[in-house]
Amino acid sequence: MEAWFTLMAEAMRGTKEAQEAFQSLSKATLDPADLSRWLGAFMPGLAASPTSPRPEMLEEWLEEWWRMMGVVPRARYLELLEKHDALRRQLEKAQETIHNMQGTLDHKGQQEQYAKNVLDLWNTMLDETLKTQAEWMKAWKGAGGKKDEAADQGDEGKGEKKS
Repeated sequence: MEAWFTLMAEAMRGTKEAQEAFQSLSKATLDPADLSRWLGAFMPGLAASPTSPRPEMLEEWLEEWWRMMGVVPRARYLELLEKHDALRRQLEKAQETIHNMQGTLDHKGQQEQYAKNVLDLWNTMLDETLKTQAEWMKAWKGAGGKKDEAADQGDEGKGEKKS
């Protein structure tokens, strides 16, 4: 731990070697072999000691430290980026499908509205036709009824004269 914190302090001070160590660590994978090579190159005293941490332990510790610092390893970042792109494509496809379905429903709704308007117009026209025909019938019946009454009165008057 002391060697690690020393390396971090040196990197923050701007020491070229420490900054190169962190840059190479950020480019390396979390493969135990890569971590062992990195330890051998940048912390040779730690890698050679008999109490040196196993690469798996260093990997876990390094991963935990990165998580605590808010760093995402590049491999994970790329994996998440691929998942994000796949989800975005699925979302765009779903939105396009929804848009198409809404267009179909709108078109169907317009057709239904058009059919309803035609039926309403037809019903109104039929009502007006029936009203007009009823008025004609009343007018004809009234005109025919007056002639019939006049004819009836004339027949009655003629009949009375004969008697």
